[in-house]
Amino acid sequence: MKDEDERHRTARLNNFRTHLDLAERCAHIGHWRYDLADGAYIWSPGMYRLLGKTPDMLKPNVEWLFAQMTPGSRAVVEEALANSVRNRAPFSYRTYSSDPDWSVQVVDTNGEVELGEDGRVAALIAVCRDVTAQVRAEEEREKAQAMYRLMTEESGDIIILYSTDSKLLFVSNALERIIGRGAEEIRDGGYKRFIHPDDHAEAAKMISRPVDGDTVVATWRIQHRKGHYVWLETTIRTVYDPATGAPKNVISVSRDVTARVEAEQARRKADDIYRIMTTEASDVIILFAPDRSIIFASDSFARIFGRPKEEIENGGWMNFVHPDDLPPLRELKLPPRKAEEFTVSYRLRRPDETHVWLEVKTRARYAPDGTYLGYISVARDISERKRHELETKQAQERAEAANKAKSAFLANMSHELRTPLNAIIGFADLMKEKAFGPLGNDRYTDYAALIYDSGQLLLDLITDMLDMAKIEAGKLDLNFERVDLKEIVADSIRMLDDRAHVAGVALNVDVPEKILLTADRRAVKQVVINLLTNAIKFTPQGGEVRVTAAAGNSFASVTVSDDGIGIPQDALPRLGRPFEQVCGDPKLAKAGTGLGLALVRALTERHDGGMSIKSEVGSGTEVTVTFALKPAARAAA
Repeated sequence: MKDEDERHRTARLNNFRTHLDLAERCAHIGHWRYDLADGAYIWSPGMYRLLGKTPDMLKPNVEWLFAQMTPGSRAVVEEALANSVRNRAPFSYRTYSSDPDWSVQVVDTNGEVELGEDGRVAALIAVCRDVTAQVRAEEEREKAQAMYRLMTEESGDIIILYSTDSKLLFVSNALERIIGRGAEEIRDGGYKRFIHPDDHAEAAKMISRPVDGDTVVATWRIQHRKGHYVWLETTIRTVYDPATGAPKNVISVSRDVTARVEAEQARRKADDIYRIMTTEASDVIILFAPDRSIIFASDSFARIFGRPKEEIENGGWMNFVHPDDLPPLRELKLPPRKAEEFTVSYRLRRPDETHVWLEVKTRARYAPDGTYLGYISVARDISERKRHELETKQAQERAEAANKAKSAFLANMSHELRTPLNAIIGFADLMKEKAFGPLGNDRYTDYAALIYDSGQLLLDLITDMLDMAKIEAGKLDLNFERVDLKEIVADSIRMLDDRAHVAGVALNVDVPEKILLTADRRAVKQVVINLLTNAIKFTPQGGEVRVTAAAGNSFASVTVSDDGIGIPQDALPRLGRPFEQVCGDPKLAKAGTGLGLALVRALTERHDGGMSIKSEVGSGTEVTVTFALKPAARAAA
């Protein structure tokens, strides 16, 4: 009998364990018991399943269990158990797996203390539950809620949620950003105070309640807190309860479309201007389709061409082109390549047999995907311009011919005049010096001196004119050689020393020992003499003329300055032009042709140099000329 009872008790215990194991399996839980007296640790079958182990694989091991948890989990467990033992109270905690590939990532543990007969805590018993799916779902839900909050709060659109009786439930932060107003100002229809006077009818759409998935869209203006108006595009939709189908909420989404509306207004204005331009413009605007038929032609088409557009379609315009203009046009390839534009000018015959000169710009049109759409031509009547060009060309040819004739005449005349002048100067010099005895009267001696001086002056003038004529005609030959600028300046000073002495002008020279350059000796000397002559001529008695020279890496320069009468600032730009003369004081005006500085400028430019002038009336003038040390051009000037 005793054995029978033992078998029944064992059977009931096994049956209980089977049911308990089934319950743990269904609930995805496991339990454990820890005996504080002997340290015995028991894991249920469900506990083993949570850990992915079997009793054969692993005996209950607290340290192994802690090793499977994240570092922070052990401290949480130990603190919870210690508090439970100390306070004889239930405990609970959540632990996390340190292995990201383990199916059980999050476990919630809830337990109680087991008291012994002496009232002390004898054991701890706990149930462990896999809450991984629940925690992940909560995390996803919180993430979705956070994203929703971010989207609504940070959205550029104003999102407003109403109840079905139009009570305001939610307003996104964009309301303040876009119109500078808070929810209280627009609640219960308060927004109507800020509607633009012209938009009340459009804004009235917003009180409607769309049904059956429809939406209502209104585009209107609302006044910003700062006073200006903002264009809003508002979309209103009713939200229904999916379970009952009854209206649940009304949602309004308003977008700032100020830039878009203003752009559309600007486009419409541009379209109006475009229509006016194409209607009133003097140019002919023609839009061709890919088959070369005319899609559009501006009103000036008939006025300029005088023909119906059908006559010039499909290349028909070539039938009316002037014969002389056909060859280059036949070489044109239509349509132009992408981003290519060509311009042609030709004459087109009108019905009255007259010709109109046209300047036509043509470019192809392509869609964004590269599809050829045809081409556009803009034709302008340039008949008047062509007439002016022809007249200008003829006048230029006449002027060039006259200039060449003048230069040839001056060259020939100068050459012819120098021969008798040389005889006059030579014989006057013989008479002045009394080479063959006395003249019989002292007055004849004076006359001979005057004849000599006047002849010499005239010869200088003729020489200047001849040189200028040669330069303009391109016939002045330069003989480039290595020269010393110091020697040339010294020779020039010696030639003009007597003239300066007679004029009562002091000559001061400051030139380095040697400045070598490649140049035409006669031309450089003529430049220096001309500058010195001018300085002496326009410096009053008792004045001073200073000559300095310097050399750089590529250029040598000569500066001639004086403390004479000076030159007005408005006259400086004219100096250096042929036959231009400037004198600040008419009483001090000197004879001359105005060719001196023109020759200086021309000769320095032939040496890849130039001339600059600084002057102030009453204070003097400073002229600086430069010569390239090695000029690039060494041919005839």
